[in-house]
Amino acid sequence: MPLNSFIAATAPLPDPKAVLAQDIAVADDRFVVNYFRLSEDNRLLFGGRENYTIGFPQNIEPALRDRMEKMFPQIKGIGIDYVWGGTLGITPTRLPLVTRVAPNVLSAGGFSGHGVAHSGFAGKLMAEAVRGQAERFDVFESLPTPSFPGGTALRAPLLAAAMTWYSLRDRLGF
Repeated sequence: MPLNSFIAATAPLPDPKAVLAQDIAVADDRFVVNYFRLSEDNRLLFGGRENYTIGFPQNIEPALRDRMEKMFPQIKGIGIDYVWGGTLGITPTRLPLVTRVAPNVLSAGGFSGHGVAHSGFAGKLMAEAVRGQAERFDVFESLPTPSFPGGTALRAPLLAAAMTWYSLRDRLGF
């Protein structure tokens, strides 16, 4: 299923170590995940505001700023220089779908917001399979990937309702 995710980049931070003490990429443990890291030029890159409709919001910045400042109150008042978004594919299990479409056709997708790590790993699995070493590919292919409930007519509204429910649980701390 498609899901839109949005990212903001602040102006360069005067004291980036006050935001993140180490140069690492972070994702929180919420169901509707927030993710962030520092850029090479000391900007906070912060993403995670999602929507589950075809269109993008008219103004991405306010909701991202609100999330950023709740998590990092020390950046209040720092400018946001860039915002952008994109559509990604998710699976019900949030695990990638790795499969043989035909005997000599391999496919991978549904990286569920973890495309940087999962797509590289899936590419490696597919390259191994093409070279005749398909054991790891076969393990991933054997992982069940159930269909989204609701069929073609109801799966998008059911996904939106479920994600709204889990987002509410995140905000309430459940």
